[in-house]
Amino acid sequence: MTIKVNFVDYYFFVNFAADQDQMKALDKKLVETEYIRHQNWMRLVSIMKHQFSEWATARLIRGGYGDFKMVYMPILMNLTPEGTNNNELANLCRVTKQGMSKVAKELQKRGYIKSRTDSADKRSTIFTLTDRGKKLVIESRACVKDLTAEYQALVGVDAFNRATEILNKIITHNDRALLTKT
Repeated sequence: MTIKVNFVDYYFFVNFAADQDQMKALDKKLVETEYIRHQNWMRLVSIMKHQFSEWATARLIRGGYGDFKMVYMPILMNLTPEGTNNNELANLCRVTKQGMSKVAKELQKRGYIKSRTDSADKRSTIFTLTDRGKKLVIESRACVKDLTAEYQALVGVDAFNRATEILNKIITHNDRALLTKT
């Protein structure tokens, strides 16, 4: 008995079978790496960032800063008492100059910072904290100090300091090794 097979059907069957084998192999690799999803330190850092943002936002609202957004925090926390120019501030905040400028305008509108032209470079702007901004920074630092003390009590001062040291080491590595390769 001779079986006639349509070439198109044969081609589809062969490729379908190969695709199924590839899918099974891919599924197996996915399962083999499943442990990484639960032990992923980046996931943990991301969760902690979200937890901190929720905690800080609630504290800021209770402190009378209901108009404040956490996206503003890097700019405020990187301003020096004598003021910081826009280029340096963008670098410190790890944002583009355009992004930093947009947030800085919002902060000025809300009365947290003020600006002046840089006397050394007329193309640059110096940002400084207003009294309202200074109060917010001082209160925020006190809150972070309290949270740090809570964490130190939870895991021990040495363990907390070691974790901080390790994270700083990873950040420094990333700045030098990873980010310069892009």
